[in-house]
Amino acid sequence: MKILDIKNLSVEYSTDKKAVPAVRDVSFSLDKNDSIAVVGESGCGKSTLGLSVLNLLPKEAKISHGQIFFHDKDILKLDKNELQKIRGSKIGTVFQDPLSSLNPVIKISEQIRETLEIHGQEFPEDKITQLLEMVQLTDSERVKNSYPHQLSGGMRQRIMIAIALAANPEILIADEPTTALDVTIQKEILELLKKLLKELNLTIIFITHNFGIISDICNKIAVLYAGEIVEQGNTTEILKNPEHPYTRALLAAIPEAHKKLTRFNTIPGTVPDLALHGGPSGCKFHPRCSRKIEKCINTYPELEETGSKKLRCFNP
Repeated sequence: MKILDIKNLSVEYSTDKKAVPAVRDVSFSLDKNDSIAVVGESGCGKSTLGLSVLNLLPKEAKISHGQIFFHDKDILKLDKNELQKIRGSKIGTVFQDPLSSLNPVIKISEQIRETLEIHGQEFPEDKITQLLEMVQLTDSERVKNSYPHQLSGGMRQRIMIAIALAANPEILIADEPTTALDVTIQKEILELLKKLLKELNLTIIFITHNFGIISDICNKIAVLYAGEIVEQGNTTEILKNPEHPYTRALLAAIPEAHKKLTRFNTIPGTVPDLALHGGPSGCKFHPRCSRKIEKCINTYPELEETGSKKLRCFNP
């Protein structure tokens, strides 16, 4: 049974009286306990997609087309009060930067208590302690009485996870939850998320630029480039047999621990500026692609079924 169904979602930003596409015609669905990784470089539309699910986009952005069904409700048609009942309560979010997401002048205990109050949850003191211990913050008394700046980056990220899970949501959106953390803390946060997904029967949308951290967490992958899905399917299959040149380039950029590197593999060029006539003609990746053919330059590729995967490429 589908718990979340995104259909043909498109988002655009208004700048200087011009509409700039950020997400274009994105579709995917999640069943209970599914986990999807949305992977791509910065500027590919990953965070915009995540914010769209709960209609949390900034005022200069708007959803220009599509539907987002949570169970049988189209989130985009709900009024403010109906939407507020879903935000946090049914779908929780871990934002990219915990230091800017947490209020700097309010103690941690009050920020968790406020979340519980908003969603009509009971909040005895031990509830806050339980939430902190659930995310493996054992020094709960000190943490509860601390301000965000008094805690490490890893601790703040755990608190963001605790707040996101405080109201027992069905879906968790994790937007780059390990960014700016050192490798050891990254691993701890990933292990924590994996543990919580299993224990709490969560469904997750995991937004990241790093293919190297998702194999143990997500069972599906959607590779995003210039706001479009270019490859989508089962995690194991995509990691073993990537077909789109962009997917292959991202995977090739992951350093291998057993190899001594003199140079990292990189993708030439940058993500296109979609404000410039919507980006390149034809395939949006063709200016950076080593496998491009004439058709790639002049003809726009559709996302098509290829066996159990979806692929947007003329020359995989």
